[in-house]
Amino acid sequence: MVLSLGVVLAVVAIVFLITLRQTPEAVKVIDAGPVLQAVQVNAPYPAVVPGTIEGWRITSARVSAPGESPFRWHVGYFTSTDRYAAAGQSSGSKQAYLNDERAGGTEVGTVRINGTTWTKIEREDGARRSLVRSADGVTTLVTGGGDFDELVTLAKTLRPVKAAASPTPSS
Repeated sequence: MVLSLGVVLAVVAIVFLITLRQTPEAVKVIDAGPVLQAVQVNAPYPAVVPGTIEGWRITSARVSAPGESPFRWHVGYFTSTDRYAAAGQSSGSKQAYLNDERAGGTEVGTVRINGTTWTKIEREDGARRSLVRSADGVTTLVTGGGDFDELVTLAKTLRPVKAAASPTPSS
């Protein structure tokens, strides 16, 4: 009986060791470099893209295909306070863009960042706040689950990547 119990425990131990896995990291970090480069090359407007923020991890990034209209890009972060934040731009309808990004809500004021006025928007449930600015048919959005100070931190990193492409005459 002791021998049988030993065999059963050995089998259980082997199965346990085979199925034992390390807990994966809760946040999957990605490289947004290719997306940001695609924005630089393909944006039909003077795009701005975010810089790096110490302690923030990029978790999502996407960009429209070349020539797609509206042209959009998005970079999402897991902040140092364990909240979601994102930055992006769109050349389409401002309201459609805000709806698609779940950034609607009530305007609660403005803030000046790097010499530009941004509109502060907060959802009624307080779950998301956004900073929005529109100029020349392009809407820039910084949004997330943190407070406005966190969003301002992200907005301050936005830098131009190139001037809008101008049509070249054909020969």
